[in-house]
Amino acid sequence: MNELEAARQIINEADEQIAALYQKRMEAARKVAAYKKDHNLPIFDPAREKTVIERNLKFIEHPEYEGYYEEFLHFLMDQSKSYQKSLLSAGTVAYAGIEGAFGHMVSERLFPENNKLPLPNFEEVIEAVLSKKAEYGVIPLENNNSGLVGEVMDALQKYPIYIVQAVDQTVDQCLLGLPEATLKDIEWVYSKDQALAQAKDFLDSLDVETVCYPNTAMAAQFVAKEGDIHKAAIGARENAALYGLKVLARRIEANETNTTRFLVVAREPNRTMEDYVALIATVSNKVGSLYKVIDILARYNIDMDCIQSRPLKGRKFEYFFYIQCAGHMEKEQLELCMRDLQQVTTSIQFKGSYNIKKRKE
Repeated sequence: MNELEAARQIINEADEQIAALYQKRMEAARKVAAYKKDHNLPIFDPAREKTVIERNLKFIEHPEYEGYYEEFLHFLMDQSKSYQKSLLSAGTVAYAGIEGAFGHMVSERLFPENNKLPLPNFEEVIEAVLSKKAEYGVIPLENNNSGLVGEVMDALQKYPIYIVQAVDQTVDQCLLGLPEATLKDIEWVYSKDQALAQAKDFLDSLDVETVCYPNTAMAAQFVAKEGDIHKAAIGARENAALYGLKVLARRIEANETNTTRFLVVAREPNRTMEDYVALIATVSNKVGSLYKVIDILARYNIDMDCIQSRPLKGRKFEYFFYIQCAGHMEKEQLELCMRDLQQVTTSIQFKGSYNIKKRKE
């Protein structure tokens, strides 16, 4: 055995010991997470980390290794914090809005036993998943009447997040007012922009002013707090009971089959290939660029059942494309297709493989 082989043998033996000690350390981190959860303590304790580093550096005999070992300790503690965050967020479901929002109702139906985390907007839902404050996020992608939710499309393109499930939710939009109000009293209507668009014909018939609100539940909450019979909100009928309002009119949307597709997103994709695959592609502004993408999908016998364009933020009149492919495909088939797509796109992202559940309100 020469010197190189001997040195590598020592490294192998050290790595084996490190692996065993790493597992021992992470098991202890699991117990720390459980204690912190029971006692409502934060994951990050800067004083403790400083103490650990100062203590452990004393075990290093060679000064030239101290800097490297300190970096290693920081890495270990970052790993521990990340693992503890995962344990504490396990099962938590984030959604945009407040109690009564459609995102909240979908979360309750999909994850009835899980903890729920309400957040102000869709981007914060995704950030909560990525930062391990939540295991899943529930966000709306598209309504069959008012179209895509632009903020969600932008977030899917921006963040390394994956779709693990989709749900088609039938929506019954209602006009909600104070208990003593009538339709003739209403002058102002508050709701999410998509909800206002879905009910445009009905609202035009009332000759009212409309005001956009972050979501339907918040609009209902606002109307209840205002106590003004001239103000109403568009939202689910559940919001009437929740906020002490009255349903002044039901099914006010123009499309009687009004349906919103919600996505469940996570940090990692499903390990198995499901019935649908989502991709996000950008292509150069040249003749035939998009055709090449479609042609490659066809050559791999992949059914592109949906393609949507969306402007790229910060770039004038440039777009990315959200592509949904239907039909169960093999993992190798998708990998080969993605390899070829890389040759004809400026970027291509795999956004997950998932099933779509049909659910009614």
